Amino acid sequence: MVFGVRHVQQRYGVIFHATSKAFRPNNNIVFGFRVGVLFIAVSFSQLSFCTSIDGGYTSQSPVASVPFDFRGAYTTKLPNATHNVAGRLDRTKASKRSSGPPNLVLIIADDLGWPYLGVLGDNNVMTPNLDLLGTDGAIFSVGHSSSNICAPTLRTLISGLYPVQYERRAFEIAKARIAEVGGIPKTADNSRKRALFKKEYETAAIEQFNTLPKMLKKNGYVSHQSGKWWEQSYRHGGFTYGMTDGWSWEDLVEQGDSGFFTQMGGWGNSIGRTTMTPIDEFLQENAHRPFFLWFGPSLPHSPLNPPHRFYKYFESRSELSESAKLYYANIAWFDWSVGQLIDNLEKNGALHNTLIVYLSDNGWDQEADKEYIEDYLNLANGGPKGKASFFDTAFRTPFIFYWPDKIKPLKDDQHLVNAIDIAPTLLDYAGVAIPRELPGYSLRPVLERGSLKDPRTFMVGRLTNHRAGTDFRGQILSNSDDPMGVKVTAYYRRDHRWHFVWVPSSNEFVLYDLQIDPRQIIDYSPKSPDLVESFKADILSWRSTYDP
Repeated sequence: MVFGVRHVQQRYGVIFHATSKAFRPNNNIVFGFRVGVLFIAVSFSQLSFCTSIDGGYTSQSPVASVPFDFRGAYTTKLPNATHNVAGRLDRTKASKRSSGPPNLVLIIADDLGWPYLGVLGDNNVMTPNLDLLGTDGAIFSVGHSSSNICAPTLRTLISGLYPVQYERRAFEIAKARIAEVGGIPKTADNSRKRALFKKEYETAAIEQFNTLPKMLKKNGYVSHQSGKWWEQSYRHGGFTYGMTDGWSWEDLVEQGDSGFFTQMGGWGNSIGRTTMTPIDEFLQENAHRPFFLWFGPSLPHSPLNPPHRFYKYFESRSELSESAKLYYANIAWFDWSVGQLIDNLEKNGALHNTLIVYLSDNGWDQEADKEYIEDYLNLANGGPKGKASFFDTAFRTPFIFYWPDKIKPLKDDQHLVNAIDIAPTLLDYAGVAIPRELPGYSLRPVLERGSLKDPRTFMVGRLTNHRAGTDFRGQILSNSDDPMGVKVTAYYRRDHRWHFVWVPSSNEFVLYDLQIDPRQIIDYSPKSPDLVESFKADILSWRSTYDP
């Protein structure tokens, strides 16, 4: 149990660190979990997010009541383990496989943006397990997901393609399949049912992609999907094992709004929130051979229903808004699940030969003092500059790479990295040839030698504003009657200093200087016409290749 309770207490004195003075290391203070952390051993055939495990609230009303009543859902103690000196692995624990390519674990946070990790200097959050990964591993501080919402980024991670590349191919596959069955059935008596029918075929299109699990299988890897997964059954993605069995459009129509959580992972979304058993079982069976584990708990994603054992560390902090308390507690919940994952890896003799990679699917922007309890749009999306917006904070995320004794500690703030780089990096370490069609590059040279031969100087991508009633600048539109707002597609160009957003359809644009204006308040485009034209040209060049 390297990153579990005892290890963290050895290293930091308390279960959480780097918060307020009340939470700084003190060996005389013990915050919960000292004896061990409880986790559920009960399996659920289907997890509904319409009602939380705390019995708190529905997806339509995501505000939890305080104090929380967790009602002892975790009933089984984790196994005890011995520990070496603080910060070191237990060398007495034998590895089931010490040679060959490394195991690969991809940890995907859900709605955890920049900079909500203690290792990045955030003094409000409690993330001891992720902090240890970042401290003892390599962390890229200028990382970005490939989108400002979850599904496109997840598709990038599984395919290695830009979201627009994936979407274009999936659309053509879906069109062909719908034609094969004679088109969308006329019996679909409303637009919602017809849209869901079309969506079912689009999500199943992943079967024809050369996905990461399929590519890794070429070198003997088995794979497991857990957590958030938009593409119906894990089998569509080529996983050997998985938790998400699929869904039908009839089910989604019948379930109403709760069907959203069914289609984004269903039973798989119980991982981290209510159980870790499927992962433990997978590791028990497969730790002796190379494996790829997709670990994507729907955390700290809403519903913001943290168990009181996490919320209590923020409850009395008057400088925090209630929405911040709930969000930070959900982050602590996610961090705890990461600790359980690491414990399971070590318990099953797999940790020493495992490369762990962390990033988030999109960004977030919950400032400590901003209150969104009565503002569902901003509560569910992380403030006006968070998820689904066009601001840099909508898709910025740190990248962490951890491999005991193989990857040296590194803090890199020079390389601009993107989610498109994850698949090439994992393939490189797995000894699998990187397909030429992948637009990203392997970060292995940076991790092993500190640099790339030809690092990118800027990033370009396409984003869609999914925010209700706001324009591309995040301003509220008074004339928007559409509950989903008017969706706007824009392109961004981002380097170490400038964040540029352009809406070609209306030729609207905005330019932020991230060095002197990290909150992205001042639009510098009126004073920088030459930069605007240059950045437009960069976007047009990118579009000619990836989004013609």
